[in-house]
Amino acid sequence: MDDVRRDHDGELCGHVVRRGDAWCALAVFGAVLGHHDDRDDAVQQLLTEGLACLAERWTLRDGSTGDEEIVCIQEANPASVTLALGYYSMPGVPTLTVTRDDLDSGRWQLLR
Repeated sequence: MDDVRRDHDGELCGHVVRRGDAWCALAVFGAVLGHHDDRDDAVQQLLTEGLACLAERWTLRDGSTGDEEIVCIQEANPASVTLALGYYSMPGVPTLTVTRDDLDSGRWQLLR
């Protein structure tokens, strides 16, 4: 897995990884943003969308039940992502921290 950083300030935008015949563009915390035939296309997606996608609403899917919920990202890093459960991130809203291992194992899925 290779980090993708902006040239002008070194900010981490995500990661690219080869899976089978495709290059995957991964968000900072490891969720798949896209599949590409070419590594450069995956890098470009991350430079364009990698940080902006953190401000979007996501769908959290429970890997064992299939239940889904709209969530907002409160904090993201390479090891985990903290989510506000619900459509808005406001004081008092319940949160959940999902680790990279949780995502890799399929226990939780985060979908755009």
